[in-house]
Amino acid sequence: MIKHWLMWGLFAVLSVAALISSLGTAFQTLPLNPDMAEMALIYQGIVHHGWRFPFTWRFTQDNQILSLLPFALIFYALAGVSGASIIIQGWLIFVVNAVLTGLLVKVATKSWRWAGLAWLLALLASPMAIGQPTILAYPVTHNSVWVFGLLGAIGLIRYFTDRPGWALPLLLVCVGVGTISDPWFDAAFTAPVLLLAWKSPKWFQADKTTRRALIKAVIITYIAGRIVYFGLELLHMVPGRGVGFASLSAILRHLVLLAKSTGILLQLYPFPSSELTWMLWGVYLVGLCGAVILSFQARQQISPAVKVLLAFSWLSIGIIATAFVLTNFAHGIWASRFLVNVFYLAIVALVTFGAVRCFAGSNLTKLLLLITLIGYVMLGLAAIDHANWRYTSNWAGIHSLAKWFVTHNLYNGYGQYFEAGAPLLGIASNEGITARPLSCNTGYLIPRLSSGDDQFWFGAVALPSSQEPQFVVFDQADHKWARCTIKSFGNPDMKFKHGALDIWVYRHDLSQQLIMAHDDFKHKWMLMNIENNRKAITKVGTTLGISSWWAQNAYTWLLKKGIAQ
Repeated sequence: MIKHWLMWGLFAVLSVAALISSLGTAFQTLPLNPDMAEMALIYQGIVHHGWRFPFTWRFTQDNQILSLLPFALIFYALAGVSGASIIIQGWLIFVVNAVLTGLLVKVATKSWRWAGLAWLLALLASPMAIGQPTILAYPVTHNSVWVFGLLGAIGLIRYFTDRPGWALPLLLVCVGVGTISDPWFDAAFTAPVLLLAWKSPKWFQADKTTRRALIKAVIITYIAGRIVYFGLELLHMVPGRGVGFASLSAILRHLVLLAKSTGILLQLYPFPSSELTWMLWGVYLVGLCGAVILSFQARQQISPAVKVLLAFSWLSIGIIATAFVLTNFAHGIWASRFLVNVFYLAIVALVTFGAVRCFAGSNLTKLLLLITLIGYVMLGLAAIDHANWRYTSNWAGIHSLAKWFVTHNLYNGYGQYFEAGAPLLGIASNEGITARPLSCNTGYLIPRLSSGDDQFWFGAVALPSSQEPQFVVFDQADHKWARCTIKSFGNPDMKFKHGALDIWVYRHDLSQQLIMAHDDFKHKWMLMNIENNRKAITKVGTTLGISSWWAQNAYTWLLKKGIAQ
């Protein structure tokens, strides 16, 4: 009994230490930017404009509409909006996934001890995995969608073992949410599930009825999710999805990126700086590779639940890695964020394999598993030890900029999205400053509709119409922005500098001029679009040897009426 309570006490101490460490790493590695605050901004929009607000928002392709938005709204309603709460939101997603990682191991192994080990290993992620570039603790990221990947994996295992009534509905809910919320979920979860179901009679001795029911249900749910996504496209809430394949040279670069990204997730990259750490790194790599190979060889000697889990894990990792290499999305190390499933499932697979082979396996198996565990922990602790501990929000200059505006009695204006952090100024000033993000396009300043809402933020009364001065803030080095500002608003009444930013002040309301500039932009863009499309239609007609004037006129009419794009 004493040993039992000592083990639980040790587990509790280690859990608290790992939680504190990961929270500190999140604060240290995630400087605030407007993308991080997207859910906070939507929450504030709902507070000020009502429940219509999210339907006017322009989400990114990895939109997290169902996987994150409902939970984020509850979180901000309870915690309020601040720099700290934004970072904590992302950290909580990371913690939830660590919990589900442990539960997934528990479902397969029936062991709470091994589940606890998986939980601790997940929390021990390196600073580069928790922060940038993998951003496992980012408030708006693929990590939030993978919550449903881990839940769906639990449902998948139970469906192929004891088939409780909730297993298939849970799995289908996860497929639906993932299909609508993240295109990478298709490769990380839906495709592995379908492939596993197709092979289930051979791999798990599943009957044909079980396989057929799962395949049909998943396909129908996926199609329904794609229809919903298409509806969101028609509402202009999300952009269209398009898959492009990489060239041969890009594929070779992607292989290097894949190796680095996987190394970040598994404590293998960046490379060590001392000889002793290099030795540990080499031994750990050998142990890890050996354990992976043995996990493939032992798949016929383990329980059905473990077979399902290992098969799903390796399929998910393999398919997402293939998509990472063959598509044209990975342009830099930041693309590591596409591989969140690799981090969790690698831990799940290795811990599960360790649970079933640690006592029944050969001495070689035990040695490789022990080396892998010690190497992962030691390299993780070494990376964390070099972290610059900080539990204050890193506003990256936005907080000081907000104070400058308040000092100079400037409370309303416009600015660049990332360079000036315009959407964050309201949060940094406790809603004392209203700043809307703009883009410089074809010589005009226009609403940045790719990340903000146009109906409520950029209408005729976008900012309070008064004689109070209004500002435009942008990067000094961006000369294009200076030209766009003059073209849209005219010469400023005053010019200031704050760090690397130019701040131009106007003594009148700018919203009407912004609307006029936006109308001029749309007219100019329409004329350019018509000209480009007429040229394209002419080329097609010339190639086919037919007259294309009728097609040019018809398409021009559709463009002018706003029917075509």
